[in-house]
Amino acid sequence: MKQFFTRQRKKILNFLDKRPFASFFIFLGVFFILIVISNILGAPKQEETKEAPEIKNVRVYNIGSAPKMTVQAQIEKSGVIHVTALTPGVVWSINSEVSQHVSKGETLFNLSSNYQGGNTSTLQRQLAQTQYQNFLDTYDIQKDIIKRQRELAETTDENAEELRNITEQSLSETQSLISLNDEILSSLDQNIANLEATNVGGANDALILSTKQLKSQFLAANSQAKQGLRMSEFSALDDKPPAQLSDMQKNLTKKQLDLQEKMLDLNREISRIQLQIAQVVEAMMYPAAPFSGTIQKIFVKEGEQVNPGTELAVLTQDNPDGQVVAIAYVSQDIAKRISRLEPSILHLNGVSVSGYPTFISEEAVQGSLYGIYFEVADQYASSVTEKGFVQVELPIGYFNTPSLIPYIPVDAVYQTKDQSYVYVVRDGKAQARSLTLGNVFGSFVEVQKGLVDRDSIILDRNVIAGDSVSIQ
Repeated sequence: MKQFFTRQRKKILNFLDKRPFASFFIFLGVFFILIVISNILGAPKQEETKEAPEIKNVRVYNIGSAPKMTVQAQIEKSGVIHVTALTPGVVWSINSEVSQHVSKGETLFNLSSNYQGGNTSTLQRQLAQTQYQNFLDTYDIQKDIIKRQRELAETTDENAEELRNITEQSLSETQSLISLNDEILSSLDQNIANLEATNVGGANDALILSTKQLKSQFLAANSQAKQGLRMSEFSALDDKPPAQLSDMQKNLTKKQLDLQEKMLDLNREISRIQLQIAQVVEAMMYPAAPFSGTIQKIFVKEGEQVNPGTELAVLTQDNPDGQVVAIAYVSQDIAKRISRLEPSILHLNGVSVSGYPTFISEEAVQGSLYGIYFEVADQYASSVTEKGFVQVELPIGYFNTPSLIPYIPVDAVYQTKDQSYVYVVRDGKAQARSLTLGNVFGSFVEVQKGLVDRDSIILDRNVIAGDSVSIQ
């Protein structure tokens, strides 16, 4: 091997000696190649860098807490009254002014029926009062007349009874007379029979005739006596129609008088009520303060025409005992789903106050809406106005909503033609989750299927499936 390298070196030296210029350029080329190889082999290695994925900060809604629905609630203050017109009319005079203190029952306004100050309600009250006073003035006289008529009926019945007694006493005398006449007639018949038996040659004809004539007289008298007896018995006995008619007449008269007396009392009461109605109608023309307080505002001016419901003034009570209440009116479905375990949030003139409903109506109280009542603490009473509105956040469902039906914000739901889905946070990445949705309540929707307890729903809509996310 050594000899091989020696022979090769000699050949190279001989070549260089014979061709010096070619040897020089070959040397330069070899030297350049060595420099290039040296630069390549000596340069430091550069490490490849991969771009890190972007992590997005997102807001989430956690399943397991009751969603809150924002509604308006109306303020009611028991110590603040809006005095309104109860009847149409013209404002004839204003008896109070703003900041004036008024007493209970004090007249605040005078209304009239026309622009000349005429008042038909006052005239109707005067007419009803005159009629009632006239009835009172004649009431005792009419009662006395009824009393006298009742006494007359009693006296008439007593008189008929006395007449029957008298007739009954004469019955025995008439009966005795009839008996006596019967005996006389029997004797006359015997005499006539004897005279006829002994009438020889017509000697007793005249006596027989006179005896028969006497008998005829006694028969007529006896017949008249019997007829009188029958009439007396008919009139005197209690079980006969005359006595019954007399009793019926007395009873009928007494009942008619009783009815007349009751009608008299009824008419007096009707007249009194009509007067009271007229007084009430007249009072509507003179709106008065329902309690002692201060006039806060007057809405009308003299000469202005008003209709029922027109606001006249605002009156505040001096020392109100009532509470300030905020009432939220919602549908039946929402009223049934209000949580009593999580607090509602009342926004009172820039201040947020937590509270629980004091009452939820079981029946509709305003049209088809149900009332949810909240008591407003005394320290916030001055920051709200009567009949004003405040915002209330109502918790829907129960504290542990997954045990029933979870609710999520509507804005977090994505809709396609075939499905509804949301993005949830799973192992630091956004993951799509298909849902079965139910009813919508305000800005929340029921989720009947697709979510589990403690799922974190991504609210931001700038993510897609697979994005790396971090919860704000």
